Amino acid sequence: MGERGARPDGAFDVLASRRAYTSPYMRLREDDVRFPDGSLGVWTVMERSDFALVVPEVEPGRLAMVNLYRHPVGRRFWEFPQGAAARPGVSPRETAAGELREEAGLTADTWEPLGVLHEAYGYATGVCHVFLARSLTTVGQRPEPGEGDIGPGVFDTEEIWRMHDTGDLTDAVTVAALGLYERAGRGGTDPHRGRQGGTGPRTGRQDGTV
Repeated sequence: MGERGARPDGAFDVLASRRAYTSPYMRLREDDVRFPDGSLGVWTVMERSDFALVVPEVEPGRLAMVNLYRHPVGRRFWEFPQGAAARPGVSPRETAAGELREEAGLTADTWEPLGVLHEAYGYATGVCHVFLARSLTTVGQRPEPGEGDIGPGVFDTEEIWRMHDTGDLTDAVTVAALGLYERAGRGGTDPHRGRQGGTGPRTGRQDGTV
């Protein structure tokens, strides 16, 4: 039995580790651990690849999004384009550019890193690299097999926050990325932005046109 407080960082001692499940998209690992208080347990870790998320800025405060069906929770949601690299060795920025083209049908001339996020570090590995993409060009979507029907849309930031309030946007990294975007001063400071004749997006567009 270990001494209480032997690891100042609070790290667990891993006594044994085994692979519980493997698929092309994730791996589950079970670690036999000794906790800082000396007790023993099993910690299951989902190993997944790092991924990238893109905040596509059509103009300051006006962003492109995609609408997808998410099978585990059984409904469609709005989110920013995101995904992991299709093969090893692809940089986060290249991954972001690929997701932007595949899901939103856009390319960008200007890229800016906004930060990194852990989606669920209580049980999963993998880092989300967040990028701002500007100077956009419409080139047409190229979704991967199995991604289903992806609906593009363009919204003001205020409308995006309302989508969160109504439950149409609940993706954690999308919400966090929107916060990073506004923290960087990209979202504008006018609290009435987008309210020029109703509660919908300023242009009323949900077809991905930029």
